[in-house]
Amino acid sequence: MAKKNYPFFEVEIGKNYPSGISTHTDWKPSTNIVETRDSLVIEVELPGVAKEDVAITLVNNQELIIKGFKKQPRLEPVTYYLFEREFGAFYKRIVIDFPLDTGTVRSLMENGVLTVEVRKRRDSRIAVEIK
Repeated sequence: MAKKNYPFFEVEIGKNYPSGISTHTDWKPSTNIVETRDSLVIEVELPGVAKEDVAITLVNNQELIIKGFKKQPRLEPVTYYLFEREFGAFYKRIVIDFPLDTGTVRSLMENGVLTVEVRKRRDSRIAVEIK
């Protein structure tokens, strides 16, 4: 499947630094953004994240913010031989350059994937009589 440049861009707030110092964002979940004829569909991989720990906000009809927290799997003293799973705070801000219909936002968390669908706002057109 070919990737296409869509008329929107994604902005990540925060980065992880090799020094171990990071901003408020500890990890970046993988995300797919798909535009259909009628809507925008965002799929975010969030394995191990409870839906109660995720917040979704649509700002000004064109900015979708998905943020939350994934709890650390263990706190008791153990020896890790490999630790690749991500945890901590995450933040995704997706800015879209076409208007969305704020009354149609739907979300579903299933099998570790958050799916958010927002319908595009259709501009109403009226004929104007010239006198």
